[in-house]
Amino acid sequence: GAGFRACRRCRPDAVPGSAAWNVRADVVGRAMRLIGDGVIDREGVGGLAARLGYSARQVQRQLTAEVGAGPVALARAQRAHTARVLLQTTGLPVTEIAFAAGFASVRQFNDTIREVYAATPSELRAAAPRTRHRRAAAPTAGIPLRLAHRGPYQAGPVFDLLSREAVPGVEEVSGRPGGRTYRRTLRLPHGTGIVAVDERPGGPRTASCAHPGGWLEARLHLTDPRDLTTA
Repeated sequence: GAGFRACRRCRPDAVPGSAAWNVRADVVGRAMRLIGDGVIDREGVGGLAARLGYSARQVQRQLTAEVGAGPVALARAQRAHTARVLLQTTGLPVTEIAFAAGFASVRQFNDTIREVYAATPSELRAAAPRTRHRRAAAPTAGIPLRLAHRGPYQAGPVFDLLSREAVPGVEEVSGRPGGRTYRRTLRLPHGTGIVAVDERPGGPRTASCAHPGGWLEARLHLTDPRDLTTA
């Protein structure tokens, strides 16, 4: 079609709070998910706008009005956040983290981290809490991850279901009940990957909340570190 959108009078199903009612919030929400997926790093602002069905100028206006920043600035903040998490939770080399977070060069990575966090990458890593969960990533071990969940989480039934419905050649569940590992292959923009998640919970969260949870240990193997954000 021509890309025109019906007004609210023509959309009786557009109740308050729905995406059809609040078009700007819906567009911004989709834009934020695409930015987090690394679309701007791969396709630029024009690619983001095309996916949303708007012009680049409209996307800039919508994001600035809703969250106070344009797509380029948001993508930069996303890269910086990803880099900080990897610096403080893994033992990956700084060079590998720079490209995994979506930076075009190590120099750009260093400059952005210094500007956003007022610290060098080494200082950010040194300031991270020292816990037993921070591990150095061996070349064959993949990138270590911790997937948070809310309690109560019944890992056994979830892994039972994953085992029964695993797609041959794409997914597999190995090991004995209580200590199984789920693996899945991924098709990514720059290559392929494999994600592995362990059934055994990593432990309770330290932060107090109304719904205490924990985390699951996972590992991510990528043929190209630029696919980390997408994966």
